[in-house]
Amino acid sequence: MPTLKDIADRVGVSVSTVSRVLANDANRTVNTATKQKIWDVARELGYQIKSSGDDGRTARGIGCVVSTLQNRHYHPYFSVICDGIEKELAKHGYKIAFTYTQEELKKPEILKHAVQDSQVEGLIVIEGIEAKLYNHLKKHMRNIVGIDVSDPDIPTISYDRVEAARQAVHHLIEQGHRDILFIGGTGRSGKFEKEKRYRGYRAALEQAGLPIRAQRIIDAGWEPNNAYQLMLRYLDKHVEDLPTAVFAASDIMAMAAMRAIAEKGYRMPSEFAIVGFDDNEPSRYTIPPLSTIHIPTYEIGVVAAKTMLQCIRDPYPLPIKIFVPFEPMFRQSSEWILPGEATHNNKRTAE
Repeated sequence: MPTLKDIADRVGVSVSTVSRVLANDANRTVNTATKQKIWDVARELGYQIKSSGDDGRTARGIGCVVSTLQNRHYHPYFSVICDGIEKELAKHGYKIAFTYTQEELKKPEILKHAVQDSQVEGLIVIEGIEAKLYNHLKKHMRNIVGIDVSDPDIPTISYDRVEAARQAVHHLIEQGHRDILFIGGTGRSGKFEKEKRYRGYRAALEQAGLPIRAQRIIDAGWEPNNAYQLMLRYLDKHVEDLPTAVFAASDIMAMAAMRAIAEKGYRMPSEFAIVGFDDNEPSRYTIPPLSTIHIPTYEIGVVAAKTMLQCIRDPYPLPIKIFVPFEPMFRQSSEWILPGEATHNNKRTAE
């Protein structure tokens, strides 16, 4: 059965744009040519579009809110979760009614549409959003399920990000690395100390008795372009004092850092080992293939959808907390080196 993501991939737009066009949502302008292309592809793929004229029935809807800070709808982590949600809902006669970022929901007309849509029976919030906005949604929505949301009053699905990051960095330490760079972002808090993947990085260093150095932290704001640009500058600025390994808090930032490392003439993993986080599909096709932590993003979406349907039909007496497993996927970008060999054969110093 074709999905919104299938249409979005074919047209080259976001899933939320496809959702809005097929739902005739007038809150966001989409040019006429794009609209027509979306409708054409939907029909070509055989996507089942319900309307109020279909025997008086419409597919019941679940809204999604994504806390992505990148000001974009497509993201290899969030989009796969949404795909799992959509496909599981479709099995039970439901659809994704809308997908908004928290930035979009700050617009009064969009927020009003989200909370007043009579066909929306629940909301899945993917990662934490600002307290004022979240409280407003919580006040007006009958059912809310969170994915990695810190709220004891709602059902949530999550995984142990601190431990996952700790294992990633511990792997680098096991390879003989003692000087490891962290690339990530602070999120809404603005503080690294509250970011779970940074906490895992710090825990691994502390357990190994290694120092935590402020100059080994790059705040890329979760943006791959920032990670690329900042890594380029870092390599130039610290040419006489470079780390031997990098832990990036997402695969897309890891891949951006890999490009910067390669452009500066360093080899991976002999001069820089690198580990990412998420295991999105492109990570296995980098050169060398990227070591990472596999997060079951599609399955997280499926579990969230199942939990939402349970809340609608037969709610649990207490908000349940579901933890899904993660799996290290260590590939060639962090392959084994002998202890003591984690040093740079910098072409500049070699000369």
